[in-house]
Amino acid sequence: MRPNYLPIETPKEEEEPAVPQIKINKQRISCSLVLFDLDGTLVDKGFRNNALAKTRYNAIKRIAGEPAARRWAELSGVELESFNVDDNGPLSKAPRKEDLTVATTAIWLDDLNWFHAKELATQAYAEADAVQSTEFKVELIPGTEESLKEMRKAGCKLGIATNGSGKTARELMEAINVDGLFDVYVGADEVTEGKPMPDMIIEACSRLGVDPGDCVYVGDEYVDAVASTRAGCAGVVIVSREPDVSEYTEFVVDSVADIDVD
Repeated sequence: MRPNYLPIETPKEEEEPAVPQIKINKQRISCSLVLFDLDGTLVDKGFRNNALAKTRYNAIKRIAGEPAARRWAELSGVELESFNVDDNGPLSKAPRKEDLTVATTAIWLDDLNWFHAKELATQAYAEADAVQSTEFKVELIPGTEESLKEMRKAGCKLGIATNGSGKTARELMEAINVDGLFDVYVGADEVTEGKPMPDMIIEACSRLGVDPGDCVYVGDEYVDAVASTRAGCAGVVIVSREPDVSEYTEFVVDSVADIDVD
């Protein structure tokens, strides 16, 4: 009798999950991770900068005195009558560490030791951060939350990489109950260099085990375009009409709400 052999089944190769895609201006970009700037991208920059100016001024005034606080305001581009912030000044543009140096300088000019001045500036900024997190409530730019949820639903991981504080960014998102949409938060205070260097984008990708080439960065400034290009991101999306970003990206939209998913 011929032996009965069971047929040998060839193991099926597991199919790799499809990489999510986002769609910008009818063009598709494959990416596993979408990182966002905070101010001007997810939340209104003018409203947040105004609140930030008030809390930092009051903290410096309490800790280092009114003359130091007034110098800080002048050096930071803050108009004290209204607390309006110069959009091209340090408070609006500078990474956290550079911004802190401005405060240290304003305090040091009272004939203090530089290191003592830095301690006072750090204390004042920490106090201002705490006030921001507990008393200031941001609002996402209209249409942003819906777009973020659609990206999550499509399988994209999401994160925030900001020239401000990553801890504060998380707390601000927690205050409006959207922190669960984000997988990672990285601030300029957690890396060697802030934007326009790519450090925070690379750090955010590293924490999630994602290659920067599988990441899209969304921001509203020239420095965002430069940093994400240097990081080697799959795509750079700018949510403003700044004329100097065209050499870095063709993906320019009016808001995060303009980003679609398939």
